[in-house]
Amino acid sequence: MKFLVIALPGTNPLPREQAADLLTVGISWIKSKIEDGTVECHYSLFGGGGMGIVNAASHEVMLETLLAYPLYPFFTWEVKPLLDYEAAYKQYASFYQQIGS
Repeated sequence: MKFLVIALPGTNPLPREQAADLLTVGISWIKSKIEDGTVECHYSLFGGGGMGIVNAASHEVMLETLLAYPLYPFFTWEVKPLLDYEAAYKQYASFYQQIGS
């Protein structure tokens, strides 16, 4: 399963005295997840936060992955399951064909 993961700065800011170290650890964690295929891509958002496409076998594995991220407590998270566009469009087309009669 693929998920769109959006992280926005939360109400619990990075401790200033630890921020550089935490961000360095975050970079390493993301790189390792890109290398093992868990994360397909990751981008930072202008003004703070970031987004990525994450692969996980289940919702529970997705949660496990997020909770393992060293910066997890400092963000507000939005996770959306993604669908293959062609398969989804075909299902929607079929739905509209059925209700159109």
